[in-house]
Formats: sequence, structure tokens, C-alpha cells
Amino acid sequence: MTPPGHRSIDIRQLRYFLVLAEELNFRRAAERLHLTQPPLSRQIAALEAALGVTLLDRDGPATRLTAAGQRARTAFQAAVRAFDAALVEAAADRPRGALRLGLPWWMDMSAFQALDAGWRATAGRIPLEPVLEIGPQLLDGLRRQTLDAALIAMPHELHGLRHVPVARLRHVALLPSGSVLARKRALRLRELEALPPFLRFPRRQNPALWMHYQRQYEAAGFRPTAEAAAPGTSATIAQIAAGRGCTVMPAAMTALRYPGVVARRLLDDIGVEVHLVFSEALEAELVGALTAERPLFEAALR
Repeated sequence: MTPPGHRSIDIRQLRYFLVLAEELNFRRAAERLHLTQPPLSRQIAALEAALGVTLLDRDGPATRLTAAGQRARTAFQAAVRAFDAALVEAAADRPRGALRLGLPWWMDMSAFQALDAGWRATAGRIPLEPVLEIGPQLLDGLRRQTLDAALIAMPHELHGLRHVPVARLRHVALLPSGSVLARKRALRLRELEALPPFLRFPRRQNPALWMHYQRQYEAAGFRPTAEAAAPGTSATIAQIAAGRGCTVMPAAMTALRYPGVVARRLLDDIGVEVHLVFSEALEAELVGALTAERPLFEAALR
């Protein structure tokens, strides 16, 4: 009989523990999992409570696996492999309708029609079904196989998923059209310090990508005097139009014009690489076809 406490364990907790068992460091493990440390600690504590054993020795300068933790690591690795294999097998006979494509939340969707038409024009391929989300959610969809492929801004911990680079996207500054800086054609990033607050996504939302940008900002000498959370593309642009801050976004955002907002070229090289990442369950023929059509995806992002 299964002990009652085990019913509260889910596969996500096993995945979290396995990453932590590799890193033996809560901060690094949290960054790989796109979490902050407190929720990771809570999930590990809940796992230990449900099992009734201590998996990690947190005393001393370093985190270590206990004897029970070492046994659990071996058992959980086998369990996660079996779980993932079962999902692939269960979906093997799923009738193929649209190909579910994850797209970054900031993508200009006016480019999607051309992307879908170009894809379908090649040998009458199945249509693309777009899903807009932030990177960690797209990656979760690939692992759960609710997505077939996704365009994901790197860096991300892909855990062995197949992927190919598509494009490196340079960023531009978005600022209020009434600001003094709007009179300039190009800016140094550090000039945006004069337009607080600087709007950016919260670090907890995607620690690895947040640090990727932070390193570029520091290299450019950019130290914003105030920051605020970017509440999504439309709301962020509305904030800027109202004169409440500025941000940087991929240059593709300049394809559309927004009242009260101007885009200005950055003299500093701020950018991000986007990769096309595939679900483990996606048929090899479709992986090959999508890979061959990388120029279509690059064009849609620019």
C-alpha cells in the first residue's frame, strides 16, 4: 500500500530534486530551474516531508546528499525517465492537426501570417498554431509536450532538448516621444538613466535571462537610478507613452508605431540569441523540416 503522504508528491518535485542533486547549491539550482530560492526550498522540504526522510544535509559550508538522498537520486532518475517515456508513448498515436509553436511574448504577431504561409507553402505542410508565453512557460510546455516546438530566447537550461540557433536579435531603446532623448537618432544605453524608471521583467521570472541582460548592461556602464517591473508588452508600452519610464526590446518591436513612443537605435550591442527548441515527442521528419526553414523564423523575428 502507498503511504498516504506520497500522494502529495508530483513529478515536478522529483525534477527539482535531481537538479539540486547535480548542483548541490540552492542558488545555482534555482537559476537552472528559473525559480528563486524560497520556492525551491519549499518544494524540497515538501518532498522530504512526504517521504519522511532527509534527502539533503544543509549543515556546514556545503549542501550534501544524505544516504537516503543518494538512493533517492538513483530511483528518481529512473522514475523521471519512465514518466517521460510514457508520455512519448501515449502521444505516439495522436492525430497530427496543427503544429503547436511556442513564441516569445514580445514577438510582433503581425509577422505570424507570413511565417505560417511560408511554412505551409512548402510541400503543403500542416498549419502552425501559435502560443505566446514567457520563456520558462514555453520550456515547460515542451517538456510536458503541450508544445511541439518553440522559439526561446537564450540562455535557458534545455535539459537535453534538441535545438538549433535561429537569430541574434539586437535591441533598441523605447522611450516617450516627448522626452529630450527622443530628438536623437541613436543613444548610449547609459543615457536612459535620465528617464526613470527602467522597465524590465522581474528577475524571479527568468533568472538566467535576467542575468544575461544584466551583464550586458553592466558592460555598457548602465546603472538605472530606478527600476520597475515590465507588465507585458502592451502595458509596458502604455507606461512609456504616458511618460513613465523606458525600456529596451528587440528591434522587431519597431515594426509597429505606438502613439507617444519612439524607438531609438542603441550604440551599445544589447541583444539575445533565439533558438528553435523541439519537444522530445516531435517526429524526426518535422524536426528536420523546421530546421531547414530557419530563415522563415528569423524573418518573423526581425
